Amino acid sequence: MPNSIKNEVPMEYDSNEIDTNVAEESSNSDKQTEDNCSNSSKATFRIKPFNESKELEEHLRKYDEFVAPDIYSLPSVNVQEKIILVIDRANDEHCTSFKSSDDTTETFTPITMLKRALNLFLETKHSINKKHEYALILLNENDITWVLHFTSDVRKIRKAIDKITVCDVEDTFDMNLLFEQINDNVIVPEDEIPPYLIRTIIFYNRSYTIPKIEFSKPVLELLAKRYFICDVLYTHEKNDESNHCSRIFNCLEDMDKKDD
Repeated sequence: MPNSIKNEVPMEYDSNEIDTNVAEESSNSDKQTEDNCSNSSKATFRIKPFNESKELEEHLRKYDEFVAPDIYSLPSVNVQEKIILVIDRANDEHCTSFKSSDDTTETFTPITMLKRALNLFLETKHSINKKHEYALILLNENDITWVLHFTSDVRKIRKAIDKITVCDVEDTFDMNLLFEQINDNVIVPEDEIPPYLIRTIIFYNRSYTIPKIEFSKPVLELLAKRYFICDVLYTHEKNDESNHCSRIFNCLEDMDKKDD
């Protein structure tokens, strides 16, 4: 919703209630000046309000960017997040290393840069709300491992991330394994004002392994739940004919079922 929208409400303004600087005229016209100042010192500004709450609701709804705001809009309250970090351990055979921003020849692997980014994310998120909890799942060569269940101990999650090592890759990866594990281990709230929400962040970094997902009824129900949020950060090689980056992106994008 644009920040520029202003609710139209009645408002009165009395300049006598705030500090003002009124210039004093010469003694020859003191009486006239006092009268003029008295007449001009008060001003009342009225802005026409919405007649009914329904009118306000319709006015605001026009600026709601959700396709179905009654179903998918989140409540305007600060609730705890249970964040599932899904880290891809894969290391493509011909992956591009990251170069240092200075003039040195030092390079970094994708998993090293991901660990640095995650530490910054955890530090920032924890500073916003220390009640947020984090879990850690690893995408291996052809299966997954739930390494750490929900905890608000940031040091514990950082240690688990630091221990992550790389693995080889295959031609495809079954993403249903991930959502089945989440369904088995997580309860997504259904309340109007939830005690928490589930946010899954998938860090996928394979340029040659196509993720496969069968949208079974349990998977579709999970992805469509109001308080289950699935974000994907996809890092990959430069898109060309030698890899499958475009196909992989399309598969990952297809997991967004809240617009269906």
